[in-house]
Amino acid sequence: MPQSAPYTAPLTILMCGGSTIGGGYALDNCVSTQPDVANPVWTIERMPSPRVLPCIAALPDGTYLIANGAKHGVAGFGLASDPNLNAVLYDPTKSVHQRFTIMANTSVARLYHSEAITMADGRVLISGSDPQDGQHPEEYRVEVFTPPYLLSGLPRPDFTITNKDWSYGQAVQITVTAGSTANLKVSLLGVVTSTHGNSMGQRTIFPAVSCGGNTCTITAPPNNKVCPPGWFQLWILDGPTPSMAKYVRIGGDPAALGNWPNLPGFTKPGI
Repeated sequence: MPQSAPYTAPLTILMCGGSTIGGGYALDNCVSTQPDVANPVWTIERMPSPRVLPCIAALPDGTYLIANGAKHGVAGFGLASDPNLNAVLYDPTKSVHQRFTIMANTSVARLYHSEAITMADGRVLISGSDPQDGQHPEEYRVEVFTPPYLLSGLPRPDFTITNKDWSYGQAVQITVTAGSTANLKVSLLGVVTSTHGNSMGQRTIFPAVSCGGNTCTITAPPNNKVCPPGWFQLWILDGPTPSMAKYVRIGGDPAALGNWPNLPGFTKPGI
């Protein structure tokens, strides 16, 4: 769930959907907990419909899109049926049991091997499905879901940034080139995709930001426990409307993943 500066609130973990043992009836609930508190408990919430193999995509305003999957069965080739065609929005700022909003339906079944990824324009790319069940084809069609914040008709904010390689706790300046800074918020989303019921490295972070004129200073997250090192989408929000994302790296490259071989004819990748 989203973390906000100064990062003193306990981390909350959310898990949605799944299936029952043996019968393969999909679950219609999400559960959340705070594993770092002294006596953690589980909070259960009912989804609008059952879902196994869900894809959950974090959005720049702190909400989450839940899509894809099935209403019956389990993960695996040919083991899920009755596709769940509805998209659901989950808003953790609302009261428990009032956080789900039913969104649009699709006509494309997305079962095993489906994906959801938040693109730099704020829409969600929905793709995949290779159920091998004899009923639904291997899916080559790709869809995009447009969240409500892009349907308001409000103009997008925009910004420029020079420093895209951040150290923990560093003060980083951006210049706002469109939109108001009066109530500006900044969010960071881990660069991930949701697939097979998982989204490894998913993070939603709202760092501290202060503005003077059209220049704003963002304070990078303080350490690798709040923010594991890696690439993030950086957004600014003017009210509900996000900018286009820009990609930044936070915490360096401790695993030396960028140490590409120096070989003849090999062009090093990178941004």
